[in-house]
Amino acid sequence: MTGMKFYLLLLSLFSSSFLFSQVRFSSDFESGSMGEVKLIDSVWIKTSPMDSMLTLSYNVYSRLDPLNPIDTTLEPSSRWYYFRITGVKGKQLFINIRNSEVVRPFYSYDNTHFTRLDWSENVNKGAINKIFTRDTVYISYFIPYTCTHLSTKLSDWSKNKFVKEEQIGKSQQGRDIWMMTITDWSVNDQSKKKVWIHGRTHPSETPSSWHLEFFVDKLLDSSKQSNAILANTIFYIVPFNNPDGVYGGFSRSTSTGVNIEINWDKPDSLTMPEVLVLKNKISELTKDGSFDLLLNMHSQIANNITYWVHTAESTSDEMFRKQLLLSHLTINNNPYFCSTDLSFSNLAPKYAEGWMWNKAGNNCVAITFETPYTFYKNQGDDEWVSLENLKDLASNSLIAISDFLEISSPTRVLADIKVKNNKKWKKIDDNSLIYFGNDCMTTDLKGLKVKANVNFLEPGLYNIFSWTPGISSKSSVEGTNCWKEIGTVFVTQKGKYLWKGYSEQINGIADKILFENIFL
Repeated sequence: MTGMKFYLLLLSLFSSSFLFSQVRFSSDFESGSMGEVKLIDSVWIKTSPMDSMLTLSYNVYSRLDPLNPIDTTLEPSSRWYYFRITGVKGKQLFINIRNSEVVRPFYSYDNTHFTRLDWSENVNKGAINKIFTRDTVYISYFIPYTCTHLSTKLSDWSKNKFVKEEQIGKSQQGRDIWMMTITDWSVNDQSKKKVWIHGRTHPSETPSSWHLEFFVDKLLDSSKQSNAILANTIFYIVPFNNPDGVYGGFSRSTSTGVNIEINWDKPDSLTMPEVLVLKNKISELTKDGSFDLLLNMHSQIANNITYWVHTAESTSDEMFRKQLLLSHLTINNNPYFCSTDLSFSNLAPKYAEGWMWNKAGNNCVAITFETPYTFYKNQGDDEWVSLENLKDLASNSLIAISDFLEISSPTRVLADIKVKNNKKWKKIDDNSLIYFGNDCMTTDLKGLKVKANVNFLEPGLYNIFSWTPGISSKSSVEGTNCWKEIGTVFVTQKGKYLWKGYSEQINGIADKILFENIFL
């Protein structure tokens, strides 16, 4: 009897050891990242009178970026993790991820379709608790966006008649840095607006890449609005500024440990090749005139979208106003973004925006746009960041840019509001309000006639909005710095149209008027 108990004990220990030995962690794939893995505990939990389940607890340490050789005082980041576990089917896993935030990360059984863990599987910020139903699972900080995925998208985009792709340089490890030039090539470039966008300076910031991908998809969707934007704008888009960091699964650095986001003011001997590539290309493209807009695309751990608006003290009153105009146009009609989400900082030459300011001054609005990884602040726990709402956000971003550049389309027609009696209006041109163009007119009087000469591109029913400027400051009064609906108009044919109104309709501020086609 004693021998039988000893045999059963050995069998139990052997079975437990065998089942534990089948669980393997690895990150030996593109963009994979993981540090040390430590087993904390392994126990059998009785789940029914005739059955048990193996429960395994691990500490998984997120991998640190290499030490920055240019500035060794900077703390290496360890945000990004992306690893594979095999042998997990039917086992309960407790995974404590160290060195990084764990706020409902993602998992996938096929490394293609990723699902965010629900609250019950990530109750504590630092721990994952889940029973996986398949033998192999991938765990990731956010949905990965790899070099391979970008290569596939570049191949697809290159087939579009509006897209020209160009390899503009090489990374430290010799990977291609690609730029797309997107415009309507049948229209003369002379009067077009110019927009530069670069992304993925920090490899872990994959939401920004998904946002940018959906932005390009929207730009190329052959809609009347997108085609009008391309007829009036040239977009220069560099999807990956740091392909080595993306491929190697780093958090905020290149493969050598340099954070190239803050590498723009270094002497040539310390400037990374990725930054030199962008500097050289920008200088080439702006030798005959500045960009109108430079967007630096990022993602942040804070639970909100933001623009990093540079203060008037570090730039100018005019630049501050222009940045706020773009910001509030992006906020307009956007359920994921509100004015209290905006961030403010002094401009510094170590950033791309600082380098551009020294080069172009007020002529180019250079600004960083950040998407979150988690949820949108004014939506709270009800709206976590997903590919679906990043796609919505991309459409909103394109509308905001087209409005900012004052580009009309069959779906959105912009015009200047003109006043009839200038003596009863005050001209505002001191950047104290957030307005379009170089000035706007204000009055306290009611009943004054105003008008707008509108060039409608399509007949139809239009909602009418007037831009309601507010104070140019870090906070906005509710109901200002937004498009305010003031009526509708039915247009029977395309061509010139004279809109007439009164000062009280536009809150006594004559700036821009917008006609939005309801059905197109």
